[in-house]
Amino acid sequence: MQLLPEKTHRKIYLFAIVLLVISIPLSKFGMSISMLLLTANYLLEGNLKQKFFVFFHNKAALIFASIFIMHVLWLFNTQNFSYSLDDLRTKIPILALAVIFSTTPLLTVQQFKTVLFSHIGAVLLATIAGFYIYITRNIVEIREISPFISHIRLSLNICLAIFSLLYFIVNDKNLNKYIRIGLLIIGIWLFLFLLLLQSITGIIILAVCFFILVIYYISINTQNKYSRNILIGILIFIPLLGILTTYITVHEYLTPQISDTQNLEDTTIYGNPYLHDTLNMPIENGKYTGLYMNLHELKTAWEERSKVPFDQYDEKGQDTRITLIRYLNSKNLRKDYEGVWQLSDQDIKNIEKGVANYHYTQFFNPKIRIYKILWEFQNYQKNGDIQGHSLIQRFELWSAAISIIKKNWLLGTGTGDIPDVFKQELTERNSPLKDTRMRSHNQFLSFFIAFGIFGFLWFIFALFYPIIVRKKNKDYFFILFLIIVLLSMLTEDTLESQDGLTFFAYFYALFLFQRPQNLSSYDK
Repeated sequence: MQLLPEKTHRKIYLFAIVLLVISIPLSKFGMSISMLLLTANYLLEGNLKQKFFVFFHNKAALIFASIFIMHVLWLFNTQNFSYSLDDLRTKIPILALAVIFSTTPLLTVQQFKTVLFSHIGAVLLATIAGFYIYITRNIVEIREISPFISHIRLSLNICLAIFSLLYFIVNDKNLNKYIRIGLLIIGIWLFLFLLLLQSITGIIILAVCFFILVIYYISINTQNKYSRNILIGILIFIPLLGILTTYITVHEYLTPQISDTQNLEDTTIYGNPYLHDTLNMPIENGKYTGLYMNLHELKTAWEERSKVPFDQYDEKGQDTRITLIRYLNSKNLRKDYEGVWQLSDQDIKNIEKGVANYHYTQFFNPKIRIYKILWEFQNYQKNGDIQGHSLIQRFELWSAAISIIKKNWLLGTGTGDIPDVFKQELTERNSPLKDTRMRSHNQFLSFFIAFGIFGFLWFIFALFYPIIVRKKNKDYFFILFLIIVLLSMLTEDTLESQDGLTFFAYFYALFLFQRPQNLSSYDK
C-alpha cells in the first residue's frame, strides 16, 4: 500500500539519486542521507513482493548483490566482529543499489543526462573548491586540495566526468556549438586540475582509458586499412614517446653534473671546512645532495632567517636540516651561510612547510611526480626509510599481503580481520609500518586475504558476469567506468571506504540497470 501517489515516489526517487550522485564527490554525510532517503522511499512505495520477485529473477542483479552477501557469509571465519559490522555497514550500498536500480523503471534519456550532468557539476564544484584552497592557503600536502573526499577517489570522479563530457560533446546532437565549447572548457579544466592534484593513479587511468577509446574508435570508423594502420601506429608511438621522456628524465635526475669529485673546494668563504658526502646522500636533480655542506654555517644562517629550529621538524614532520639541504641543492646553492642567505623569503616559507625541492612548487610540471618517486627509491635504498613514501609503502604492503595470503589461501581470514592480520604480519616483519593501520592498497589482494581463493574467484566472477548477461561489453559508459574502477583497485583499496564504495556501487548499478537503451539517438 502506497502512502503517496506513484508520481510523487518517482520524483523522490529521482531527487534521491541526483542528491546521491552530487554527494559522491562532495559530501560523505550527503551520501548517507541520500542513501537513507532512497531506501526509505523504495520501501514506502510498496509492491515489495513484486519488486523482490523481479530482483530474484534478475541474474545480473543477484550476482552483483552477492558481493555484499559474501561479506555476510564470511562472518563465520572472523574474530573481529566490531570491525566486521562496520565493514558491512560500508558495503550496504552494493545490496541496496543492486535491488533498487534493478527493480525500478528505467530512467528516460533526459533523466539519465540529468544524473550525469549533476555528477559533472558536483565534480566541477569540488575542483573549484580545491583550487581556491590551493591559491589561498599554505598547503603542506597537495591532497589537501581535495577537501571533501580522498584525493584518489576525487581523481576517479574526475576521470569519469571527463569521459561523460566527451560523450556528450561528440554525440549529443541537441547541443549548440556554444554549449559544446563550454563543456570542452570544463573538460580541460578538470584535466588540468587532475594534473595539479598529482594523482598518478588518476592520470594513468585517464591515459589508459583515452588510449583504449581512441584505438577502438579508429578500428571501427576508419574504413581505409592504410589510414587506420597509420593512426594506430601514431597512437602506439605516443606512449612510447612517454616512456622515452620518462627515461630521459630519470637519466638526467640520477646522472651527476659534477663527475670530478676529487677537485672540489675545501672551505667556505669564511674558511670553514666543507663536507663532501657522495656515499650517504642521494643524487637529486643531477646533483650530489651531499656536496659543499657546512652544518655549522647552515644552522647559523637558518636560525637567523627562520623561527623553525634547525634540528627539529618542518610542517610535514621531516627533518628540517634535510629539507633545507635538499632545497638548496635543487637551486644549485651551496649548503653554507651564503647559500641560505641567497634564498628568497618565499623559499624560506617553502622549506618551513616541508617543500624539499623548489621544483615541487611549480604549478605544472609533469616531471615532479617522477622526481618524488626517484627520491623515495634512493632514500629507501640508502636508509631503508619508507615513512611518507606512498609507492615504497605499497611495495611493503603488497609483500605483506602476499605473505598473509599464503597462510590463509583456502578460506581467508574472514570479513573483519584484515586490519588485525596486517598488524600482526607487519609486526612480525618489524616493518616501519607496524604501528600504522595500513592494509594492502590493492583491492584484489584484500579480497583474497578476507575470503580466500573461493571468495576471490567469486568476486572476479561477480564483477564480469553481469557484463555478459546484460550484454554491456560495448556500452561506452559501463566499460569506461569498469576500466576506471579496475585500474584503481590495483593500487587502492577502492571498496574499503565510503566514498570509493559508493562511487563503485552507484555507477555500476546505474549503468547496468538504469541506462536507457536509446541513449545514442537521444529520444526522450
